[in-house]
Amino acid sequence: MKNYQLKEFYDRVYAKGEQKHYTKLRLAGKKLAADRTAVLAELDWRGKTVLDVGCGTGETPYLIAKRGAKKVVGIDYAPQAIAVANATYRASNLSFEVKNVTAVRERFDAVIIMGTLEHIDNPLGLLKKLKTLLNPGGSIIVTSPNWSNPRGYMLLPLLFLFRARITLVDIHYFTPVEFIGWAKKLGMKLAWRTTDQNWSHGKKLVADFERRLPNVLRDSKLPLDQKRIKEFTKWIETHILPLEKDQLHTGAIGVYHFRKGA
Repeated sequence: MKNYQLKEFYDRVYAKGEQKHYTKLRLAGKKLAADRTAVLAELDWRGKTVLDVGCGTGETPYLIAKRGAKKVVGIDYAPQAIAVANATYRASNLSFEVKNVTAVRERFDAVIIMGTLEHIDNPLGLLKKLKTLLNPGGSIIVTSPNWSNPRGYMLLPLLFLFRARITLVDIHYFTPVEFIGWAKKLGMKLAWRTTDQNWSHGKKLVADFERRLPNVLRDSKLPLDQKRIKEFTKWIETHILPLEKDQLHTGAIGVYHFRKGA
C-alpha cells in the first residue's frame, strides 16, 4: 500500500465520523486520547507559531491555540477532515487548510505530526522537509504507534510470517530504534518516551485483542477459532499482565521530540 491510496479511506472515515470509526479503546474513559495529552504536555505553547501536519478534524490545533500559541495552522489532504475542523473549532489564532505539506513555505516554532508518519512512503524524507519549516531552536513533535512491547511482539509475527493485516492502514511499524537513527541523520537532538502502557501490556490490550484478532484472522484468511482466541487472551491475562512492568520503551504510543539547533 502507498500513501496516496489512503486518501479515499480517510475521506470515508471523516464522512462517517471519527467517533463512529475509531475504537473506543483509544480513549478508554479519558476525555483526551493519550497521544494528544502527551503532545500538549511536551511544550509551553504560549507565543509559539505551530503547524499541525495531518491535523484531521482539528482538536489538537484547537487545544494548542487555547494554550496561548501565537498562531496555529492545521493542514490535511482530506477535504472532509478540514470541513469538520472549520465547522467545529474557531479561534482568532487558528486556521485550517486543505494542503499537502510539500506546498508549505512558512516557518514555525513547532511542527507536530500525530499518528501520520507510519502512513508515509518516505518517513525520513518527510522529517527532512519538516526540519526546513522550523525556526532556529524549533521542534518537531511526532507521535506514532510503538511496537516494542508485548502487543507488538504478539502481532508482528502475524504480519511478517503470514502477511496478516494487523492494522488497516499502517505502512510502517516503528519502534524507538528508527527515530534514534533518524535523529542522527537529521542532525537533531531527540528526546523520546512512550505512553499508553495499558494498551501495550494491560487490560486494554486484552480488550483490544478480543476485538482485533477475529478481524485480523478473517481478513487475512487465516484459521479463525473463537475458542482458541479466548484461550489465548486468558493466557495473556494470567501470564503477561502480572509480569510486565512499565519501561521507557513499552508504551503503545511513541512520543518523539526532535530539536533543531539555534
